[in-house]
Amino acid sequence: MRYLVCIVDADPCPTDSIASLPFLETVDFTAMGITPEVLFYVFGWGFAAVFLFWLLGLGTAIALAMIRKL
Repeated sequence: MRYLVCIVDADPCPTDSIASLPFLETVDFTAMGITPEVLFYVFGWGFAAVFLFWLLGLGTAIALAMIRKL
């Protein structure tokens, strides 16, 4: 996806100063707070949440199996 951006600080933008740039060149992820550390932190929390619910399901299944054997 490409965006039309003005390469000079003018309003309205002169027609000879309009450039078509790809998305990754128009967005500064670091300025938005998206850093490798933040991505690792969020991925870690997501993985931990999925693993926690998997363990809860496993524990519930084992408990139900033990109750049914009584």
